[in-house]
Amino acid sequence: MNFAIEDYKRQTNRLEVDDIDFGAFRVQPLDEATLRCLRYMHDIEFHTVCYLRDLLLTPAH
Repeated sequence: MNFAIEDYKRQTNRLEVDDIDFGAFRVQPLDEATLRCLRYMHDIEFHTVCYLRDLLLTPAH
């Protein structure tokens, strides 16, 4: 399995957060269910990279 790093770098970009008004969350905070969902999604995204790294280090790929 080949991985074209240059293609990946060209097709991806950083998440832009400049237009998010984080101060608005002080006035209208997210509810507990939404925060729970965001924490769950964060964990899933974080561990996806860990599993990919582990997979790429195995001879099975």
